Parts: sequence; C-alpha cells; structure tokens
Amino acid sequence: MTNNEFEIEKQNKESYQAIEVTLKRVSTQPGFVGLVAITEKGQIIKSTFEEQEEAEKYALYLSHFIKQASNTVDALKEGDEVSFLRMRTKREEILIIPGDKYTLIVISDPNRIKERKF
Repeated sequence: MTNNEFEIEKQNKESYQAIEVTLKRVSTQPGFVGLVAITEKGQIIKSTFEEQEEAEKYALYLSHFIKQASNTVDALKEGDEVSFLRMRTKREEILIIPGDKYTLIVISDPNRIKERKF
C-alpha cells in the first residue's frame, strides 16, 4: 500500500466514524425517519433505510438538487458555498449538510416532531 492509498483509507475510516457518531445523535431525535450519507457523485456511503431503493432515491435526486443549489449560490455570490439546506413538505423534513468528503441527508417526519435537539 502506498502512502497515498494509506492516507485515503485513513480519511475514509475517519469519515465513516464521523457519520456513525452523527447517526447515533440524530437517530434518537423525535420524528427521525432515516439518514443517508453520500459522496459528491451521489454514491451511498451509509444508509439507515431498510429498503435500498428508498436510499437510492434520496441519493439520486438530492445529489442533483445539491449540485444545483451549489451552482446557484456560486452564481449569486462567487466563491460562496452551501453549508446547510432544509426542505420541508407536508410529509417530510429533509436536512442536507454538504461536506468536503461526504454529504449527510437526514429525513424526519414533521408530524412526529415535538421538540428537536439538533
């Protein structure tokens, strides 16, 4: 294993551990439905959904949405970047936290949320 491969593997392990810590924290929140962590290309790193198709749906559509939002923000204010997106519908609330190594997508049911702690 080369030094570069070792560094990439180390970074991936650290990223995965960070995802696990976040998952433990948000999964206890009222209304939590699921979490999907994706790469910049929309590949799933981690998902809590039992149905793989459900996770793939969120990964596919929201990765495009994130790219469009990032392009829009950069066009409005060059050099600026998206740090957090929140989308609420009648049935779901979707929190999107883009990062350098991965993007977290947290889905919750707003009808079951009484008091959020995150």
